[in-house]
Amino acid sequence: MKIVKVKNYDEMSKRGFEIIKEVIENEKMPTISLNTGGTPKELYNHLVDAINNGLNISNTSFLSLDEYIGPKNSVYTVYNYMFNRLFNLIEQQPKKIFLMNGEAENIDEEIKRYKGILNEYPRDLQLLGIGTNGHLGANEPGTSFDSKMFLAQHTESTIQSTMKEYNISREEVPTEMLTLGMYEIINAKKVLLLASGKHKAKAVKNLIEGDITKNCPASILQKCPNAIVIIDEDAASLLK
Repeated sequence: MKIVKVKNYDEMSKRGFEIIKEVIENEKMPTISLNTGGTPKELYNHLVDAINNGLNISNTSFLSLDEYIGPKNSVYTVYNYMFNRLFNLIEQQPKKIFLMNGEAENIDEEIKRYKGILNEYPRDLQLLGIGTNGHLGANEPGTSFDSKMFLAQHTESTIQSTMKEYNISREEVPTEMLTLGMYEIINAKKVLLLASGKHKAKAVKNLIEGDITKNCPASILQKCPNAIVIIDEDAASLLK
């Protein structure tokens, strides 16, 4: 695991974007799996600007880390986020866009479908954030490091974070999510985790200085030479 410390959110976003740009430019048929939430918003602004100013993504395929169970056009869905923050804003479209279907009637069949895509399109990069409880995707504390794509139940802290992020009520918030498992996450060619803000400081401390334990799923990255963790000063504030 390589740790990169930067000053603030803007620098974290720019450094993260530069790593994604490098993958797009250097891989023949790049495949990148993206995440959502508050952390990567500025990174996507950089990516949109770069694409609209000539970054060639015609051979690039984009996948997703996870998807909430609920109507596709709900404010909280990964589908809604990715089209509003990336795909609807770029003048050139990628080769392929593979998103999970949170409306699928048969979840087992949807998991089988997406696992097939993962096998056909090996990921050159997996983008991640970290939950305040150390989760990656919807792999909550206690999830096996050997987990593969599954339907996850959200913990209360994740439900509260989702309510805050999307300004929705307890009745509106989704409680289930399709997610790549820990096995799939760490087996991308490159894993890029971004963390910003003091509210992530405890999780970052457990990720970097804590024991490798299922109680902090992100701690497995300590054993991953393919992982790059970019943290700003606030996120790093509890580190020794």
